[in-house]
Amino acid sequence: MGEECSDDTESVTESIRHGKVKPPDGGWGWVIVFSAFLINVITDGCSYSFGVLFVFLLDYFQESRSTTAWIGSVFCAVPLLCGPIASVVTNRLGFRKATIIGGLITAIGFISSAFVHSVGAMAVTYGCIAGLGISMPYLNSIVVVAMFFEKKRTLATGISECGAGIGTLIFAPLYEYLIMSYSWRGAVLIIGAISLNIVVCGAVFKPLEGTQEYIDVQDSDCVDKVFTEQQDQADDDGLLTINGGVLVANSLKSPDIYKSNPSLVLESNSVLGESVATSPSIVRAAVSCHDLRETTKTPCKRMNKPLIDISIFTNARFVMFTLSSIILYFWYDVPYVFTVDRAKNFGITEKRAAYMVAVIGISHTLGNLLYGFLGDRKQINRRYLYSGSLLLTGVVLTIVPLFTTFLPCTILAGLFGLLSASAEALTSVIIVDILGIDKLTDAYGVVMFLQGVSNLVGPPVAGWLYDTSGSYDQTFYSAGSCIGISGIIVLLTSLIKQKKGPRQND
Repeated sequence: MGEECSDDTESVTESIRHGKVKPPDGGWGWVIVFSAFLINVITDGCSYSFGVLFVFLLDYFQESRSTTAWIGSVFCAVPLLCGPIASVVTNRLGFRKATIIGGLITAIGFISSAFVHSVGAMAVTYGCIAGLGISMPYLNSIVVVAMFFEKKRTLATGISECGAGIGTLIFAPLYEYLIMSYSWRGAVLIIGAISLNIVVCGAVFKPLEGTQEYIDVQDSDCVDKVFTEQQDQADDDGLLTINGGVLVANSLKSPDIYKSNPSLVLESNSVLGESVATSPSIVRAAVSCHDLRETTKTPCKRMNKPLIDISIFTNARFVMFTLSSIILYFWYDVPYVFTVDRAKNFGITEKRAAYMVAVIGISHTLGNLLYGFLGDRKQINRRYLYSGSLLLTGVVLTIVPLFTTFLPCTILAGLFGLLSASAEALTSVIIVDILGIDKLTDAYGVVMFLQGVSNLVGPPVAGWLYDTSGSYDQTFYSAGSCIGISGIIVLLTSLIKQKKGPRQND
């Protein structure tokens, strides 16, 4: 019973990852999808409608476009920059508690923004504080949907991400109305109250019942003793012997083993809605025989698990996909932030310009549904679909400077909203294709962080291009060409051979 456990445990862990328990693909999962949808309505609605607020902040603070753009840049970047923090908090507290805490922090950030008197102060309150709060519900709205669905994962993700488009559709004219009625200070105060609905949405993120989490417990400093009382209970606990010396606990139905063994802390590689410490009944363990038998007398040392699984960077496809996301998100917010200001420069009224942003929201909603449907078709390669959409998005932004009247600019805005929806609907499922569902929380948190770095720098650079050239032509030319390049990079990932592992949509 004292045989080496490292190789056996690894093989058992792999078998557990592809075990019999599957997501429900429905049921309470649709309540989760609706809740995630509402979270995206609020968070993305505020982010993508910043262009409406931006115009009034320019007039109030009397700063340059590049300086004022830092407020929106920080606000869009911090939720992504804090992706790893959101991953760690979620791993420790679970989806529900992390989302509720995030909603409260978001409201505090928005409400405090109503009392600032400088661009720098608003960048802290509106950008950093509210952005930090948004990071947790934003991450969880992606990951928890993926956990509850498998066959319909892309469709469910697409539906939840429709909130981004609906949010833009609602919040762009809402911001316009609130600012005209109560000033921009009153507007952000009301938006802060609205953001408290995230707390309610997070409350429905209950754990996925009947699902097991996966753990590795390393054999170290154990005395090879046999405790017959635990061995006799093996069959009652549903333990199966696999590969000679390894046991798999199919369902640990009571927390007694944890209460009597405080030094044996089971570490999880993926989060399914609650921390291991608070929900021992949903844990599936892969441990050696003498590890399990000695838990009441000579427990093994805790295996040191890093906060973030850096092994994801050994996958070349994931690295290239991440590089593409970095380039994409450097320029992704250009139409949202600068469409209204560009339209005003050509004599289009603020109200009609706000409708152009709303059109982006409508088409973005349709795009999420479309890509959610197409992404689940087995005959369609998701990476080809994604890369092709980015290439077309780049073309659309490149030709924006050719048009200066309301109708053609609105059509291009609609095309951008439709095609750019591929980034939200397909990113998480492509990561699952590459790395597997058990690494999604860590991988998506890292991708969020790197996207946030791009988001932080992108809008100010775009504003600087306007300040130096006197027009937005160079801004849109640069955005279109770079987004097209990001699409080519995703296309090139298909040339890299993938190691045997997660299902690939090739």
